[in-house]
Amino acid sequence: MLYQLYEKYHQKTRSQKKLIKKRNFTYRLILNALEPYLIDRKKILDIGCGAGTLSLYVASRSHYIRGIDISSKAIKACRASAQMLGVTQNVKFQIANFPETIIKESFDLILCIEVLEHLIKDELAIEKMFNHLKTNGVIIISVPSIKAPLYKLGFAKKFDKQVGHLRRYDLNKIIKLLREKKFKIIKAKKTEGILRNFLFFTKIGYLPLRLANKFQLISDILTFLDNISLKLFGASQIIIIAKKT
Repeated sequence: MLYQLYEKYHQKTRSQKKLIKKRNFTYRLILNALEPYLIDRKKILDIGCGAGTLSLYVASRSHYIRGIDISSKAIKACRASAQMLGVTQNVKFQIANFPETIIKESFDLILCIEVLEHLIKDELAIEKMFNHLKTNGVIIISVPSIKAPLYKLGFAKKFDKQVGHLRRYDLNKIIKLLREKKFKIIKAKKTEGILRNFLFFTKIGYLPLRLANKFQLISDILTFLDNISLKLFGASQIIIIAKKT
């Protein structure tokens, strides 16, 4: 069932001809969280890598990264992108149904970006991430907030169903869950205002998103406006950085 959903989702996914930049609107919140951990050479796992955008960016920075995803179509596009961008020596893409698939490697850093909310066994996934981390290794997780303004107003429920969201998260509860699984919380941040959230799950947002990802000035302006909406109306997303000690 999940496989079919994500195969359908990625039926139009194509190989990428360019790497994203740090101020890319779609990924800039995650890149801001990720950047401090790319100073030293790392061995990284990208769970639910999708089209491979983050994995390819990391590989271009000379880190080794393994990108895994349940969708064979997504992984096919990822491998083609790696060839096209000349980063095959630093990245390996694999079809995997996490957390059921066994991965026989340990990593310095694990990315789990917009993935936990899709997994039936999210607690098992967190346990597996802990096991796959080296001592002092770090995970970066992002999940949708149950307190997102548009969700509370009822506008995000249809979107959640379409993309396979099984749940949303409360910040305090996910922090508690991570601590129960032996993680030490480094940073927990409520992020993404109502403007940015609206752009991502409505058809109206398609053109502004494309322009923001193409032109950094537009990305900066929308980010500035979204930060205002974040302060006024509250957060739609949660980003947590945690460590295995």
